[in-house]
Formats: sequence, C-alpha cells, structure tokens
Amino acid sequence: MADYAMRCADDPVAALRLHWWNTEISGAFYGPLQYLELAMRSVMTRELVAHFVQDDWWNAPGTQLVYSGRQRISVAEQKLRTIGLPITPRLISEELPFGFYVSLLGRGDGYDQRLWRPALYRAFPGYRGPRQNLHRKVDYLRIFRNKIAHHGPIHHRHLTADHDAILECLRFIDPGLAAMVERHSRVSEVLTRRP
Repeated sequence: MADYAMRCADDPVAALRLHWWNTEISGAFYGPLQYLELAMRSVMTRELVAHFVQDDWWNAPGTQLVYSGRQRISVAEQKLRTIGLPITPRLISEELPFGFYVSLLGRGDGYDQRLWRPALYRAFPGYRGPRQNLHRKVDYLRIFRNKIAHHGPIHHRHLTADHDAILECLRFIDPGLAAMVERHSRVSEVLTRRP
C-alpha cells in the first residue's frame, strides 16, 4: 500500500480507494489482453505450422530457436508431463507464455530471415512496417500484461493509450476481432470512475 499512500498524501482511505480501483481497472484489461494473447498464439502457430509443414514446427530443421525459446518449450513439455497430460504440439503451444510468441517477433538469431519473412508476417495482415516496430509494440503490451498479472500498480499509466495499443495490435491480426473486443471492453467505462 506504500505506493498508493504516497500518491494519496498518506490518506489511508484515498489510498485504499485507489488500490481498489487499480484492481478494477486491471480486471477490465484482462479481456482485451486475453484476446490479444490468444489471437497472437493462434495466428502465429498457424503460419509457422504451414511454413514448416509440421505441427511441432519448433523441431523443424531451419527453425533454430534461440536458447531461451528452446528452454521455454522444454518447460512446457515438463509441465505437461508433471500433470499427466500428453505431450502434443497443440498442448505445448497452449503452455507457452505470451513472451515466447512476442520473442519470435524479436531479433532472435536470424528470426527475421527464418520466421518473419517466410511466415509470421502473414499472421498480421493489417500491419505494414518493419518487424522491429511490431515487436516493440507487442513487447510493450507483454510488459503491461505482466504488470497486471503480478498485481502491480497500473493506475499511474496512460491507460487509454494502453487500451488503444491493444486494439491496434488486434486490428493487425483481425479488424473484426478488434471491433468485438472494443465493443465488449469495460476499460473505458472503468476509466470514468478513476478516483
């Protein structure tokens, strides 16, 4: 509560009110972020499977994921093993974190040549520009998502811009999906109640 108290001139009631609102706005962002994460995982997996012509595209010759990518796949496999689920490409894909998919848009070790140009650009048909700029946008949202997931304060951010960034990235994938998320999002309404 120290961060909240400091921002509220040590008024404990105001600090608690701000803390509750932070929880409420974090919850409002859950849906839009969920759709972005699921959409990115789905379309990126689809394009990589099509390009490498195998469901476990990460094992295809030429993929050459950086060490952290390979490590995340091993962690996903171990998690499935631990809970007694079959180790299938679909379940591995679902266990991989948002950061894994964001990293595939990064520099990697030649990801531009091996992943972006032959396949991943198709996952974002509404995007025009260099891969680096798209990576920067989704990595920013990954950090924002993690802040929410770890119950951090977000009340001090420009939350309208954060919401707009999510919708923009969704439009890169599917304008219809972005419109649906915008229509059902509670973010704008919760922002009007900011203490």
